[in-house]
Amino acid sequence: MRLKKIGVKENINLGALTSLKIGGKARYFYLAENIEALRNLLQKLKDYFYLLGNGSNLLIKDKVIRNPVIRLGQGFKGVTSACGLLEVGSSTLLSFLIQYCVQNDLAGLEGLAGMPATIGGMLASNASSFGVSIFDCLEEVECVDARGDILRIKKNEINYSYRCSSLKDKIVLKAYFRFLPGRGKVRKNVQKITEDRWRLQDFSFPSCGSVFKNPSEFVAAGKLIEEAGFKGKEKGRIRVSEKHANFILNLGGGKYKDADYLIKKMKDSVYKRERIILEEEIERWT
Repeated sequence: MRLKKIGVKENINLGALTSLKIGGKARYFYLAENIEALRNLLQKLKDYFYLLGNGSNLLIKDKVIRNPVIRLGQGFKGVTSACGLLEVGSSTLLSFLIQYCVQNDLAGLEGLAGMPATIGGMLASNASSFGVSIFDCLEEVECVDARGDILRIKKNEINYSYRCSSLKDKIVLKAYFRFLPGRGKVRKNVQKITEDRWRLQDFSFPSCGSVFKNPSEFVAAGKLIEEAGFKGKEKGRIRVSEKHANFILNLGGGKYKDADYLIKKMKDSVYKRERIILEEEIERWT
């Protein structure tokens, strides 16, 4: 069994492992390289831990995080083709899977291109973009629960809705996808989606992606925040994007308290104007 424990002496900087570049240090940081190591760790920690993927959509307090942090290592990465399905490790970056699909002309997930996340994290939160969901091509998943039991779950046994799935209380180990023939269009479709993402979203500074969920299919959180006058607003070294109001940007040295301040202000203002309660899409570690 390979199990690497990095204790408080190492002072692992969690902010460096997130897309927003904000966050304190992990008191205990575990890298599980295989299922045996992970199961052993879960039996020890029970459900008292945080699971770290690629660190997108994550806002961490500027303090020592006492909950142990688990990250899945190389043993949970990779793409394998078998029996008409693609087996994808949960720590595999979406960008790697999309590139595999481009090279092999496999269609179905092009609308997600450019999202900086792992497959496991995307399944837990039912990530979607440009009308495409990570569940669209899913057949089944292999998971481990808090007791260390390994489960195979069919797609029709998973409850999922906008930005939510019943996989949140488990750790995804592998996902099995079935794709359609791309008919030579996958590369072009990925290129267009990537260009659209760069045109519509703000990549000028570190961010955690969309802060809030859209209240409905017809009401965009970014539009509500823009109408409330928050584009370009700053607190400390945190700024609300002038390009996409549902993004907050770390201008360098940004603090959790300043991000939290702006998020609360945006919530309050939208509620006062529209009587709409914005629900956070980001995950917080406090």
